[in-house]
Amino acid sequence: LKSGKKIEGFIKYSNRYKIQNNIEFYTDKDDKKSKTKYNADDLTEYMMADKKYEVIHYSGGLMSKPVRGNLVIKEGCIMEYEWYDKIDGAELAPQLDNESDKDYFNRIYPPKTVYKKYDAEEVRDIQYFGLKFAKKMSEFVSDNKEISTKVANKEKGFKMLNILDIIEQYNAACTKK
Repeated sequence: LKSGKKIEGFIKYSNRYKIQNNIEFYTDKDDKKSKTKYNADDLTEYMMADKKYEVIHYSGGLMSKPVRGNLVIKEGCIMEYEWYDKIDGAELAPQLDNESDKDYFNRIYPPKTVYKKYDAEEVRDIQYFGLKFAKKMSEFVSDNKEISTKVANKEKGFKMLNILDIIEQYNAACTKK
């Protein structure tokens, strides 16, 4: 919880879009009276099986930036998250005959990968770095002078197409967080 209190129990899964906003929590999975509903902004993080969600200021790029649970993909000084959007009419969209469950859910709740640095409030997506990559990325990793300089100088292996490698190198060298 935001208060710092940790509670153990069970979360009822609805779908990957809804679980980012509303969490139906049970202290006893067999007792409906033990249910408590939480909004994402009541929490700092929550887990379902091996999936960890952290509550951050990202909800699909909206300007108001409400807090929502974002699925942790990779941990590090630069965290990688997945946010799930929802297409119009998702509730009515049928699964196609030749479509796997994974493909179906990716179609109606398309994933978006976002990144958050340990000491920053802002959450960034790949599109943010697209224009003026060298300037934006070198600022993003500026506390690592070596990597920041290589990005700023557009050295081989430190360009836009190498963004995931740059983040990985930054995380490997980072001792903060």
